[in-house]
Amino acid sequence: MWPPKPGEMSYLTHRSRRPFGFDQEKAFGSKREVAVSQYTPLYNSILEGTESSKKKMRELIQKVTALQSQAQRDGNEFDKYLRKQFGIDVGSESASALLQYPNLVNLLNAVIAIEDSILQGRIVEDPKPLKGKRTIEILFPKPLGTVAFPATEVVTLDQARETLQSKISQVFWQVEKGILDPVVRIALATMTSNLKYDQVENDRRIEEILRRYPSKTIHYNSGDVLVPFRKVLNEEDVLLLSAHQETGKEGASNGSVLWILFAILFSVGAYVLLLNRTFPSLHNGRTPFLLYLSVLVLAIVVLDLFLLLTSFPVHALPVAFVPLLLGMLYHEKMAIILSTLLSVLLVSFFAGRSLQFMLFFGFGAIMAVLVTPVIRKRSQLVLPSLLVGCTNAVAVFFALVDGMGNTEWVQVASTAGVNTHAVMEKTNIVFQMGWAFAGGIASGPLALLFLPFMERVWNTASNFKLFKYTDLDHPLLKDLLTKTPGTYQHTMTVAHLAQSASESVGADSLLVRVGAYYHDVGKTTDPNHFVENQFGGPNLHQGLSPQESAEIITNHVENGLKLAREAGLPEVVQDFISQHHGTQLLEFFHDKARNSSGNEQVPEGSFRYRGPKPQRVETAVLMIADAVEAASRTLHEKTREKIESMVRHIIEVRIADGQFEECNLSTRDIAKIREALIDSLAASFHTRVEYPWQKEEEKNEKENPPSKTIPFKISSV
Repeated sequence: MWPPKPGEMSYLTHRSRRPFGFDQEKAFGSKREVAVSQYTPLYNSILEGTESSKKKMRELIQKVTALQSQAQRDGNEFDKYLRKQFGIDVGSESASALLQYPNLVNLLNAVIAIEDSILQGRIVEDPKPLKGKRTIEILFPKPLGTVAFPATEVVTLDQARETLQSKISQVFWQVEKGILDPVVRIALATMTSNLKYDQVENDRRIEEILRRYPSKTIHYNSGDVLVPFRKVLNEEDVLLLSAHQETGKEGASNGSVLWILFAILFSVGAYVLLLNRTFPSLHNGRTPFLLYLSVLVLAIVVLDLFLLLTSFPVHALPVAFVPLLLGMLYHEKMAIILSTLLSVLLVSFFAGRSLQFMLFFGFGAIMAVLVTPVIRKRSQLVLPSLLVGCTNAVAVFFALVDGMGNTEWVQVASTAGVNTHAVMEKTNIVFQMGWAFAGGIASGPLALLFLPFMERVWNTASNFKLFKYTDLDHPLLKDLLTKTPGTYQHTMTVAHLAQSASESVGADSLLVRVGAYYHDVGKTTDPNHFVENQFGGPNLHQGLSPQESAEIITNHVENGLKLAREAGLPEVVQDFISQHHGTQLLEFFHDKARNSSGNEQVPEGSFRYRGPKPQRVETAVLMIADAVEAASRTLHEKTREKIESMVRHIIEVRIADGQFEECNLSTRDIAKIREALIDSLAASFHTRVEYPWQKEEEKNEKENPPSKTIPFKISSV
């Protein structure tokens, strides 16, 4: 709710959006004056003064009684006594007249009674502290304690004396003036205040008001906390927020809000354009473009919640978790840098639109990109996090020192007897450096926290998760080796080919390699029905119908998915199992079925894989590499020309069959994949110089042709 009111709770952390000076004198000046004028002063009840006055009056009566009992009533002695005890000079004649007055003692007793009645009220000597006050507090001796009274009930000492004089004159109007006037003077001399202003306590109360309404100008930098989260607002907080709001209105008068909105939209648009132009593969399913945008949104939400729900300094923002998270998912560093810089820009807008923040976050985030290796395990996040923390701390140090450079840093450094440590404490550099370091350290754990969420949403896997499945001792791969050794060798070769092809187009080569390792694990459930595992033995398909053979062959995909799920393989790896054949037609068995039916039309549905077609470039690369490796074993002449013709044919058949329609594989990428596969196969099938013993062996074979049973020979080196 705006405007806020005292007593309300702040449900957000209010931060300064810009450098801001809070003029407390302007905000609190009038309120401070009112508070000081209306504060309740404290007085102490003093009984000693009134008791002393009463004692003097009683002693006066005793003196008068003694002097009147003498035969010779000495006026001079009485006059001296009055001067000494009461500080009044009545003269010897008036003193003698008083002593001659027979009812003087009764008169004095009556005056004491009148004076006592007046002293029952509240009398102060100095009226200044009462100015503008409605209430005062009086501290009485125990057990009464402190009691509040209306200020109107308090009279000054002068007013009390006037009242005393008036009452004496009214009551004893019949007494001769020569007798009554000296008695009134004596009574006025003994009248005293019964309340004393408590200077110490009242100074403390005034000081508390001054602290509540200070008169300094406090400077806030962008991002500084004005009011922390869940604080109950007091009057100062409300005035501070109002003053900050007013400065914002002044700054926004020229349409700056529209410029900020335009800057954000322009930045996002430039980001999309740069990624599209520089990394077109991001839109081809290789690295989901939307993943980058989702990480940006996640970063803005998380970091803004950090700003809104905590009171930590802005330097503690763990912005580097963005490149660390993206680095664990993909390896395109320039794309990660672009995403990181945009997140830095957007977060800086929310943190206070400060160039210092942009540079600070930018240095730390770029450092995270540069030092993030191919992460194989979680512990490898420690080094990037530490380096980001150190970079943040150093950046904060130089930023704050530079901010002081034109003012107190130079002045203090040139002042003898003042050390650097005092300056650092004064400017809170060490504190800010500590928070900046903590923000860098927190980036790694925060990236790990969101990693499973991103993996599940985008059906991908982090590097260290994928590396776990490159271990050839994995149970599925061990089964593949022992149950289907031919398929295992095929798998290893396909992994090599697919990895080379994926690197040529900037795809995730690690993901391709892992997918290649597991793409044919389904063959372990029925190994002997696959030609690479028959090793010259009988072909089990000869006794089966084409439909039965097709069912067995296509079932290796479903069987592989079942094994993968039981083994807990990531879904992104399971995609390679389900998509590496797409919806291709088993041409051999389809033709066999058509021939056996007298060339009648045979529906293709029973002879196609169930799919789906490749959904990303990585699975498309594996589809091509898988077919190329299998076909390469049938080549009689393994020349580069034959290899190129084979690879080109395999790719063209799959393009014509629409297998790459759903992964947006570009023609440029296809050309790169084709050349990479040709180079890899040509290198593996390279020719060598024929050894003399090999020539002799060939000569013997021509002269003595081998029998139908060919003995096993060790390949030449």
